[in-house]
Parts: sequence; C-alpha cells; structure tokens
Amino acid sequence: MEGNVNELDRILQVGISSYPGGEPLAGLEERILARVRITESSRRSIAGWWAILTVGLAALVMSVSVYLRTGHTESRPVRGPLETKTATLDETPRRIEAISVSKRRGHSHREAALPKQPVFPTPSPLTPEERLLLAMLKRDPDGTAQVFDSLRKRGSEPLEIAPLVILPLETGGGQ
Repeated sequence: MEGNVNELDRILQVGISSYPGGEPLAGLEERILARVRITESSRRSIAGWWAILTVGLAALVMSVSVYLRTGHTESRPVRGPLETKTATLDETPRRIEAISVSKRRGHSHREAALPKQPVFPTPSPLTPEERLLLAMLKRDPDGTAQVFDSLRKRGSEPLEIAPLVILPLETGGGQ
C-alpha cells in the first residue's frame, strides 16, 4: 500500500513539474480589482432601481386606494316623504324640464344601453361553402336531398376501422 502512495506522489510531482514556472501576466491584480469595483457599482445601481420601483409602486397603490374611496361615492340629498298633488297644465312642462336638466348634469350614473338589433343573434354573411351549398340546392334540390339522406343514414351506423397491419422493415442483414 505504501508503494502505491509513493508511486502516486511521484506521478503528481512529475505532472506539476511539467508546468512552466512563471509569474502571472502583468496587470492581473488590477484587472481583478477593476471587475470587483464594476460589480459593486452595478449592485448599487440595481438597488437604486429597486428603490425607485418600490416608491412608484407605493404611489400607484395609494392613488388607486384614494380614487376608490372618493371616486365612486356621491352625496345625495335626503328627501322627505313624497307629496302628492295634482299638476296643472302649466306645472307639467317645468317639472319635465327640471328632470332633464338634472340628468344632463350627470346626476344619473346609468350607462347608455346598447342598441338592440331586430334579430338576435345578428346574422353573419354567408361563407363560400354555404354559398356553394345554396347553389347546389338551386340546381338539383332532389339530388341534394338524397345526398344528405344518405349521409344521415351513414352517420347513424357504427364505424368500422380496418385492422392495422405493420410489416417489419427490411434491413440489409437478411430479415
């Protein structure tokens, strides 16, 4: 066992002695120190960006919270019990005018309703395939009906899939 250790030491000594002895290249220390300084300064700049981002995010959160607290609330006057009285012809136009003015000033927060279409869902233009089908129906209505009947009958029958046969690959080895 001791002979193996000595042999290993000898091999290591020969290997180490084969490396050329010499000094590191000129300016190696300065280059290493310059890289360390650059890394430190880039860390500082990254920290600065994180600080700016954090402050901006905090400002955004505060402005959204203030908007949500004050933006959607509206003070409405408290009204007493409704009084009923008969309106004369002279009073009716003033009352309608007062209601329309209050709606114009933004007291009503209802959004405008979307326009209603006469047909729902709104029909879309025909596709080229649909146009061809209509042309086929115009030319031969009976033949088209027969084709669709045969397709409908075939659609109710179970599908039959032929068994899959995979032949072995031929190789040059004689299989």
